Amino acid sequence: MNVANLGRVHTIVVGVSPTSGSPGALRWAVEEASLHGGRVVAVRAWRPHAPETATGGRVPSVVSDDGARAVEAARLAEDVARVLGHDHLVETRVVAGKRRAVLVEESRNADLVVIDAGQSTEVGARWLGSRLVRSSHCPVVVVPPALGGRGVSAFGAAAGRLGRSVERAAGTAGRPGFQHPPTS
Repeated sequence: MNVANLGRVHTIVVGVSPTSGSPGALRWAVEEASLHGGRVVAVRAWRPHAPETATGGRVPSVVSDDGARAVEAARLAEDVARVLGHDHLVETRVVAGKRRAVLVEESRNADLVVIDAGQSTEVGARWLGSRLVRSSHCPVVVVPPALGGRGVSAFGAAAGRLGRSVERAAGTAGRPGFQHPPTS
């Protein structure tokens, strides 16, 4: 235990995705915080938009992102309320920066960082957790999609079956008589 952390409330930081709302991470963090008498801080990384150029290609001298940041803060509050209800005690915070950098910085004053594994198979989504684990100043929990509270939709199940069929067909193409072993 870090001596600097003595006397402060157990803090769990949750990275909340703007696409999924990170329901599994939020629920898991709230349950974990209740076991330790701690608090949960829902954090969303936010990147300000590049300023539009003025006439003649010049950048305006005054650029304010307060309105855009306020909109993102309202979206974060809505996402947290959608998952936990409106009577939650989770603090919400929008921080300017890239996801990993924001969560690493937030981990400096946290006892635990929690993120959803996500549904995406994109390299960026898969490796956020891995890079965060290496850089974080506290333990990181990656909550699997199965704990997210969202079962696979009928469309998702059908798409999975179609994908497996295409994969089997591609694997047997040009190999007459080849049969894949049955799957369980």
